[in-house]
Order: sequence, then structure tokens, then C-alpha cells
Amino acid sequence: MDKFWVVAKREYLERVRSRWFVVMTLFVPVFITAIFLIPAWVTARSASSAAAVNIVILDATGTGLGHRVAAVLMRDSASTANADAAPPPQVREMSQAQLSIAEDSATHEVMRPKSIVGYLVLDDSTMSSRRILYAGRNASSIVDMDKLKSAVRQAFTGVMLEREGVKPATIALISNLSLTMPLTRIDERGRGGSGQAAIFLGIGIGVLLLMSIIFHGQNVLRGVLEEKSTRVAEVVISSIKPEMLLAGKVAGAGAVGLTQQVLWIAIAGYLMTNIAPIVLKSAGAPITGAGTAAVGASLGGLTIGLFVVVVLYFLLGFIFYASLLAAAGSMVNSEQDAQQAAMPVMYLLIGSWLFVNSVIVNPTGSIARVLSWLPFSSPIIMPMRMGLSPVGWPSIIGSLAVCALGCVGAVWLAARIYRVGMLMYGKKPSLAEVAKWVRYA
Repeated sequence: MDKFWVVAKREYLERVRSRWFVVMTLFVPVFITAIFLIPAWVTARSASSAAAVNIVILDATGTGLGHRVAAVLMRDSASTANADAAPPPQVREMSQAQLSIAEDSATHEVMRPKSIVGYLVLDDSTMSSRRILYAGRNASSIVDMDKLKSAVRQAFTGVMLEREGVKPATIALISNLSLTMPLTRIDERGRGGSGQAAIFLGIGIGVLLLMSIIFHGQNVLRGVLEEKSTRVAEVVISSIKPEMLLAGKVAGAGAVGLTQQVLWIAIAGYLMTNIAPIVLKSAGAPITGAGTAAVGASLGGLTIGLFVVVVLYFLLGFIFYASLLAAAGSMVNSEQDAQQAAMPVMYLLIGSWLFVNSVIVNPTGSIARVLSWLPFSSPIIMPMRMGLSPVGWPSIIGSLAVCALGCVGAVWLAARIYRVGMLMYGKKPSLAEVAKWVRYA
């Protein structure tokens, strides 16, 4: 066992001290934070566009609909960026006969620089067949058009209610009605926290496990290939059993991956908590604390029991895949052949990830339950299921036991290939030759 610890310690210290470990440890949390914040920032910037209100409303309905639309647009834009600097909509009431001339005039206004961005036409067809016309520079902006249609819909509802004799106060209440719907998850143990936080937690765990296994598993493959190419392995194998050398390399690389995951979670949590409010504020979005609260709730949902289970699944998953990748690296003599030899192993990992969407949609469905029991997919799927929905301890323990048996089989197979493959040079072995290595090693 002393030699095992020597190999594991060397693998750990050599990788932790490398420049790439430091770079990736800092880059990945920044990347994860950017993935969450950039879409939120773009959405906030798009939603806060002041151009949607800088328009002319040509109202030929004779019902005051144009003024209602303008009021709704100004009210909806009150919380957006630069709302004070945005000119209010210009309402021009006219008859149906004057509408054509007014449209031509408005078109020329839009074509002039630093003028209005568009014009909205409300006429008899608006009241009879719910048809409106808009022309302007921002006609291709989905956000602005949705905002405009929503404003017309609210204003039109107000007009119709007024015709039916509804009190103005009731119309104002209906027009200004907005709903907030916080999501709370309830399981057999009672309230289980925010539903959105559960989704954040489940996806976050799955992504971290996938990235660690791919990144450090590939490092194991390249390390084995390098030692074989430089014939260092021949010297080392003369003083330590190949199985012990393989186990030490996998254990050391696994410890590096675990260290990096802890650092990723800590750094990403810090960035999301402190950077998100600043970024959203720069986009003009109101800072309500919902985003940071979701992140905080996500980390809060990471209980000690769930954390321990996630670590166990990571270690088992890493042992499973790293052993097979090390075996793939020992079979060949070049980087190109190594990538081809590793493809079947990577197919198992990527294939499991392709079902993530189905698991998120229905974490208690048949696909999620079956994948939670397979050794090659359970390290990714089961922690994600635990983050999304409650899973009974018998299922968790059974899944861990099956995964551990899968690891024993993978290590046994990898050790037999590794023992022969590290001393074989020349042409790439066929599957029949690899089968002979396994039988006679």
C-alpha cells in the first residue's frame, strides 16, 4: 500500500501544481457564472428598451384607445433603463379618411434620423376584427412587438369593459393586474424549498460531475500514453505491480478532480452572490434579490447527506471512467489512436448526458429510474434526480452498490488490459488481441 500512496501523492501534487490546474480552476467558475448572467443581462437589456415607447399612435377608432395604449406603454416602461429620457408616445386622433395621409407623414418621420422609431395604426378594423398595424425601425424586435401587442390588448380590454358599464376603478384594477408565483417544492418530508432552486441544484451537480470526469479522465489517458511513449512505465512497472500503479494514478487524479470541484462550487457561489446584482443593475433591471436568492437557495438545498452522496457518485463515476480510459491509453502508441480507442468510453458518458432533458422534465419517470441504476449513467443521473425530487434511501444505496460493482468490473478489466498493453508496442491491437490480453493476463 505504501507504493500505492506514493503513486497517488505524486499524481495529485504534480497536477495540482501545474499551471493548467490553476487556470481551469479560475476559468470554469467564471464561465459558469457568465452562462447564468449573460442571458439574464441580455434579457434585461432587451426588456428595458426605451424605443418601444418612442412612437406615434394614429388613433382612428374614436374611442380613446390610443391614449389608453400610451398610458399602458408608459406604465410598463417605468421600471426600465433610461425610462425618464424616453419620449412618451404621441397620440394623434383623426378620422378614418385622414388615416392614409397620416401614415405617409409618419413614415417620413421614421425615416428621419433621431426621430420616432415607428407608428401604430388603430382604426375600425381594430375594434371589429382585432387588427392593428405597426411599422418602424424596431419591427423585427420580438420583445418590443410583444410589449406593444400586450399594451394594445390591455387597452382594448379596458375599452370593452367600459362599454359594458364596468366602473373605472375596476377597469384600472384589471388593467394593472400582475401576478407573482413563487414556486415551493413539497415532498414526503414536507416543504423542500424553492422549485427553481431545485432545478439550479440538479443541473449544476450534473454539469460539474460531467466536466470533472471528462477533463480529468482525459488527463489520465494522456498520462498513461505519455509514460508508455517515453518508456518510463517499463522502469516503474519493474518496481510496482501494474494494478497498483493504475490504482494509484486513478486515485491521485480523482483527488485532484474532487479538490477542483470544491473550489469551483465555492468560487462560483461567491461570484453569483456578489457579481449578479452589479451586472443586473447595469442592465437597468430592478434588483429584487431573486437571482441571488435562487443561488443561495440552491446551495442551501445541498444538505450534508446530499453532499456525501454526490461525492460518492463522483468517486465511483471517476473510477469507472478513468480506469477504462487508462486501459484505452495503454493499448495504443499515439495520441490519434488514443482518441479513437477512447471513443466507446466517451459514448457511454455523452450518451447518458443526452437523457438529461428527459430527467429534468420528469425526474420520477421510467427513463430517470432506469438510468439511475446503470453503472455508467448513475453517477450523472442519480445526483441530478436527488436535486430535482426526493429519492428513497433504498434506491440510493442500491444504485451506489450497483455502481460500485460496475467499478470493480471496470477496474478488473482495465487492469488486465493495462498489464499487457503498457509493454506492447507496434501496430494497434485488434479486439481479438485485446480479448486475449484479458484472458491470459
